[in-house]
Amino acid sequence: MKKKMAALFLTCAMTVTVLAGCGGGNGSGDTGAETSDSSDKGGKDKISIGFTADYLSDFMSYVTDGVEKACEENGVEVSVQDADFDVSKQLQQVENFINSGVDAVVIKPVDAEACQPISDACKNAGVPLVVVNTSMSAPCDSYVGSDHTYSGELQGEFLAEQMPEGGKVAVLMGEITLQATTQRTDGVKAALEKAGGFEVVSEMDAGWMRDEAMDTVENWLNSGLEIDAIVANNDEMAIGASMVLEENKVDDVLVCGIDASEDALNRMKDGKLDMTVFQNGYQQGYQGVETALQLISGETVEEFVDVPYEPVLPDQADEYLEKIGK
Repeated sequence: MKKKMAALFLTCAMTVTVLAGCGGGNGSGDTGAETSDSSDKGGKDKISIGFTADYLSDFMSYVTDGVEKACEENGVEVSVQDADFDVSKQLQQVENFINSGVDAVVIKPVDAEACQPISDACKNAGVPLVVVNTSMSAPCDSYVGSDHTYSGELQGEFLAEQMPEGGKVAVLMGEITLQATTQRTDGVKAALEKAGGFEVVSEMDAGWMRDEAMDTVENWLNSGLEIDAIVANNDEMAIGASMVLEENKVDDVLVCGIDASEDALNRMKDGKLDMTVFQNGYQQGYQGVETALQLISGETVEEFVDVPYEPVLPDQADEYLEKIGK
């Protein structure tokens, strides 16, 4: 259901993009529309960028918003693609971008360790490659994102402040093949170890999904596992955990997420989620395009453009809802 919703979002977003004069391009899932107001830049067509995301989740919608806004403001055509967690599909999308004549590729990798063919394709075609949100092992021109380890450290530091005597912590992890999963988990464990007195009693893969997190937490509760806090690698899993705790009338377990999504912030306002970490996906997408445009112009760019994480507590929920435009 989540993927169907993401696909619906993609269709709507791309329709809006075309109407705004920021759509077009070729490739699977594209509208195939061309803008009619393309300007002449030195005898060449309007600059075009191809953006492919690993999966258009709720969080990635913010990244996509940033990509589309930067393109709109700079008069750039953009094609947005959803790789649906498929490495080969993402490679095909990049090859389609290149064949259609894009000036740059922006990518959120499906698998950070399996991007060499994408890197090679862009290099051989002389097309700049900008990676957003998750860095990859293969070469690229620039990485625009955030330090995932630091986000986990912020969660661990929060628990250390709230539980000075320590306690038992369970971790809900995202896709185990993804860099964000391992780094966020390592970050929180390092912070808890530094604080002392904490024990990680379970680490389970819930695939970034709310329903999978709910099933996992139900199993924890039914097994009698003692838990003082649940740390999730993203807000969707944190929300799932908090919903199960609420249903089972468990009110003494702290729950932490990452992303500062609209749903998470509203649950924080209702006292049903204790902490999240703001990842500025909009700026990742926006600065990813800005960096791509600098490369297209022949400018020198930073290898790593940092978009810092920020801890968010319940009394800051309204502030961050305003920040994400909700």
